[in-house]
Amino acid sequence: MAKDKKKHSKKDKASEDILEVAAHSLKKFRKVTKQISKLSTGQKVVGSLALAAAGLVYMATRETENSPDSDVAADEQDTTTEPSSTPARKSRKGPRADAE
Repeated sequence: MAKDKKKHSKKDKASEDILEVAAHSLKKFRKVTKQISKLSTGQKVVGSLALAAAGLVYMATRETENSPDSDVAADEQDTTTEPSSTPARKSRKGPRADAE
């Protein structure tokens, strides 16, 4: 076996041709669909509901961040609360258990 033969990474092979990249992504897609087909109908329903709920939460938080009223609400909160001179520090250590 020749010692001077260079080993090529998988990334180099995939980036050479667009068709090879497409074929590789299709193989990945097939693997995922095979795993999904192994799930029961109930598991698929629960998973899709959880995914939909996560999407709705994401869209709701994104909507509130982009709304023009959020700047006004933040200004109102600044005037109603008094700033503290020193912020409260949280300890990283848990409560100390005394040995008896």
